Amino acid sequence: METESEKATIGQEIGKAVLQGAALGILLGIAFAGGYLFNHLTTQANSSEISLELIREADSLLAQYYLYDLPGEDVRIHGAVRGLVASLEEPYTFFVEPQAAEVDTTNLAGRFGGIGAELGRDEEGNFVIVRVYRDNPAYEAGVQAGDIILAVDGVEVDTSDPDMNGVLSAIRGEVGEPVVLTLQRGEEVFDVEIIRAEILLPSTFWELVDEDPRVGYIQITRFTERSPEEVRQAIRELQEQGAQAYILDLRNNGGGLVDSAIGVAGEFLDGGVILYEQQANAEERVFNAPRGGSAVEEPLVVLINAQTASASEIVAGALQDRGRATLIGQQSFGKGSVQRIFPLSDGSSLHITNAQWFTPEHHRIEGAGLTPDVVTEPQEGVDVDMTAALDVLDESLTVASQPTG
Repeated sequence: METESEKATIGQEIGKAVLQGAALGILLGIAFAGGYLFNHLTTQANSSEISLELIREADSLLAQYYLYDLPGEDVRIHGAVRGLVASLEEPYTFFVEPQAAEVDTTNLAGRFGGIGAELGRDEEGNFVIVRVYRDNPAYEAGVQAGDIILAVDGVEVDTSDPDMNGVLSAIRGEVGEPVVLTLQRGEEVFDVEIIRAEILLPSTFWELVDEDPRVGYIQITRFTERSPEEVRQAIRELQEQGAQAYILDLRNNGGGLVDSAIGVAGEFLDGGVILYEQQANAEERVFNAPRGGSAVEEPLVVLINAQTASASEIVAGALQDRGRATLIGQQSFGKGSVQRIFPLSDGSSLHITNAQWFTPEHHRIEGAGLTPDVVTEPQEGVDVDMTAALDVLDESLTVASQPTG
């Protein structure tokens, strides 16, 4: 999903207020009372002092009378913040705990200190190495795809965690520092020490299409800080290999950084509007593409589906409205709101919806999505979108090659 990562004092103040006001916190994330209390608090206009006192009272009563052991202070405080945010009943304003916030930040940056391996889960729920990137620390240490991660630096991994943020956060760290993984390979269990290096997390993959080497295929999985430069590199290399047209694949791309999306769209446009942004009680902002994109004339098709969302919808919507590309696939997700990220004092973060987007023709993305120019019906085992894209581009290239006069 897209974000405008900004360090803001208001975010720090929010974190400070929650930490100080909640004292030891309250049991909001565990009992239904949490959602009720904070919903009640947020309806009291200009009553912050009363609200903070109410939190203290509730916490004191819980400490005095609750039958069972209370969760740790950080768990209760985070539960309090989640209860506050949940009262808004808006899915894209949410609280992210420290470990997940750290992983999200490094992913969006596209670079971090790590080992150069992709993690996943097997059918039993184990954390496993899915892919090892060549010429990276894990590869050089002999780690293999299929290895099961049992522990990191002697601490057993918790397979009950619903996501991989805890494991990822433990494996990542300062460049040059060691990390010890306890791995299982078949029946063998062993430790391997790996020295972390800077890992560049690619967001863009490209190649000439086997069925038609005149066509360059560019896939963007997420919009990170490095995406615009990766797309420029992709176009440059594909042009050197003879590409005369392009397929930009944004299927299953859930978004990322807005600035990166604008930069990518600008590679296929020679100036002009990319999107409009509307904030509450503010004038509409216009975002324009810079002049001199690297592929502004070649035939272009953009692939989208129901998981194409947010920043990827910005790119697809701009290229469609500007008449630059043919959209092929299925209706996109329809997330056109903007979230600012406010880092909080304990390393967590608060994502707050504060604006929404419109395409160059002022089509609203939020709740509507984008309608492809060519609608396809997915078929198991067949990439109908690619087939349709190659048909469209073959026609465009044929027309372009015909003599005029």
